[in-house]
Amino acid sequence: MGRAGCYHARVQEPPLEPWLFSRIALPKVWAGKALARLFAADASDFPPGTGESIELADLKGCETTVRAGPARGYTLRRLMNLHGREIIGGPWRDFPLAVKFLDTAEALSVQCHPADAPGKPGKSEAWIVLDARPGAVIYQALKPGLTRADFEKALAAGMPEATLNARAVNAGDYLYNPARMIHAIGPGLTLLEVQQSCDTTLRFFDWGRTGRELQLKEALATADFAAPPPPVVAAGSHEGLLELQKGPPFGVQSLRVKNACRFAKEWPGFTLFTCLEGDCELIVHGRGEIHTEHLRVADTLLVPAAFGEFEFFPRRPSWIIETYAV
Repeated sequence: MGRAGCYHARVQEPPLEPWLFSRIALPKVWAGKALARLFAADASDFPPGTGESIELADLKGCETTVRAGPARGYTLRRLMNLHGREIIGGPWRDFPLAVKFLDTAEALSVQCHPADAPGKPGKSEAWIVLDARPGAVIYQALKPGLTRADFEKALAAGMPEATLNARAVNAGDYLYNPARMIHAIGPGLTLLEVQQSCDTTLRFFDWGRTGRELQLKEALATADFAAPPPPVVAAGSHEGLLELQKGPPFGVQSLRVKNACRFAKEWPGFTLFTCLEGDCELIVHGRGEIHTEHLRVADTLLVPAAFGEFEFFPRRPSWIIETYAV
């Protein structure tokens, strides 16, 4: 009688290539209704009150997965476990950035975020304004001449905004928000947010809303009340390539493209491409390979560090944000 035997076929892991991710829609107490228009194809799947759409992240409870191809369903963490150094191309142990869209009908809390600490990233972030209601503002830092004592007095009276520096913003504006800066995003805004991969928010004040914890003591100890806000950059109308920030902790470039163009990156690590307007074919070169990707509005593409030359072929005039870690 023959001896029965069995074997396990080796599972072929997905190759290193660019990846598009499926978004995670999150309801928020301050949510507006613009995201349903921005993501018309996905809007029927959004939970009521969606105010935040996570496009790419490896955060606890918010781990985006690959949308299609051999790695479909793989989380960013799983891809890092397979291809870590080839993806990231830098000194980071974990994937260092996250990308999301925000839509505000009400103001977000008055808050700050921690700075980098040994073995733990802080949370600096940046915003690109997609749409702004007339009079919309983002609060950053204190008004010139005011101090922590002035802020604490206003906070105790329930009016911290009286001490905050309100910055009028328009569609196309870029604002950098370094860790430790006191800030609040006002109502009537739709934003792309790029941030370090950290989910710590320290709230001073939540406009009388209940059910969300404040971290007043820790926020007061963390905030830099003397820091001036970085300049607002009007990026939306600039044709071609515009460097918005070189970092650290990340670099951001704006690319408005009407005709085919090509460029090679100047940084060693990965590149994120987020399409804000238009419709564009992107050809990625590296490792003796060529990959073609189709970028539609709101898509975010992760291109591993091993690929470094890019060709753009817009089907319609397109606006693309390029982000990388420093």
